[in-house]
Amino acid sequence: MHTIRGKMLLSFFLALVVTVGITVALFVSLIDDILVNQVKAQLHGQAEKAEKILRNGDISGLNNTEFKYVVKGLMLDADYLILDPNNKIIDANDDREVGNTLNYALSGRKGIAVLHGRKILFTKERLAGRPYSIFIYAPLSSLRALYGSLMRTTLLAIGFSLLMILVIGLLTVSRVVRPLNQLKEAVGRYEPYRSQDEAFPVGDTTEIGELITTFQSMSDRIQQHQRNQVEFLQNVSHELRTPLMSIHGFVFAIQDQVVTQETGLEVILTQSVRLMDMVDKLLQLSRLEAVDEYWPASAIDLRTMAEEAALLLMPAANERAIKLQVEGASLQVVVAGEQLFQVLVNLLQNAVRHTSSQICVRIDAEYPGAVWAIHIDDDGNGLSETERDAVFQRFYTGSNGVTGLGLAICRQIATNLDGELVYSTSPLGGARFSFIKHIGRLTGTGA
Repeated sequence: MHTIRGKMLLSFFLALVVTVGITVALFVSLIDDILVNQVKAQLHGQAEKAEKILRNGDISGLNNTEFKYVVKGLMLDADYLILDPNNKIIDANDDREVGNTLNYALSGRKGIAVLHGRKILFTKERLAGRPYSIFIYAPLSSLRALYGSLMRTTLLAIGFSLLMILVIGLLTVSRVVRPLNQLKEAVGRYEPYRSQDEAFPVGDTTEIGELITTFQSMSDRIQQHQRNQVEFLQNVSHELRTPLMSIHGFVFAIQDQVVTQETGLEVILTQSVRLMDMVDKLLQLSRLEAVDEYWPASAIDLRTMAEEAALLLMPAANERAIKLQVEGASLQVVVAGEQLFQVLVNLLQNAVRHTSSQICVRIDAEYPGAVWAIHIDDDGNGLSETERDAVFQRFYTGSNGVTGLGLAICRQIATNLDGELVYSTSPLGGARFSFIKHIGRLTGTGA
């Protein structure tokens, strides 16, 4: 019974057994009450019959009278006793009872008592105009004997019903479990690099159907991740191959004295630095995506951090005659400062490379739907619709790009900080990159 089907059938069977047991017990109790009350009523009628006989004659007139009652179409005999005021038997249908005394008090005019060690149903009536009482009784065992046929019929009906319910339950459980088995087989066959058009059964609006739909969606995400990984490896191979080929080519160029040693070494140094920078960023991006690294949070002032990042990029901005400024009031927040500072520096580096004459860092303490936001605006050419979708992808460099990994790293850091890195059109006319902090593990508080 380790399968879902077995457990469901076992639970179903136990519930049926308990239900049937309770039903039979209540049924027996109800039938018993009905039969007992019916016999009591008929015995009372027989007592009235006996009283009428005695009223028109003497006690000996009862000797040849048969007291019968009918239960469920079966005619049964009742016995009688004539009692004096001291409960002494002065007449009975069984002559052996005459002269004996009932040694216990009878409660009520009718009910259940014990006579000679047997339970009986009785009715007792006083005889009008005589100091005697008539006691008519019937053994309870004769009534219980009627249960046999009733119980056989009842148990046959219950057994047949139980069998039908079990068959219906088995069919229902099989119908419920079938899509689960299909899902198990589909998951067992699943390979992310193969087409999965018909791998999973079709889901419906039931709970199991929704589970199937969830698995289908999960498989689609896994396949997309697989495709991204393959594309990523292809891009890495291509990007790493370029500087390696340059280094390799200039080594032979120096050996063949095609270029001067100074020129060749300068190219080799430049490409080596580019190669190491690319490898470092790849390792950083891989670590960000694969490891749930703990970043300690501390209280910082966003404006102060933005000014420090701007100061770091000021020489490069001055070299291109770019105005770099920070706007917005001081805002105290709790965040992983080192990682946020890395994002700001990377975004400012991109802005310096692509802007025309102005960069503005804005601290936004009331961004709709978020705790706070930082915007980096420039007055450059901005991005086209195609570039807006691709700019955060790995190795997308665009014009003036370097490794094509900076924005991908920034977006992953933003995600790990319970934030979001988005692109929009800047009020200055160029590009706006916004770090939006949502409510999450590291919640900020305004100063």
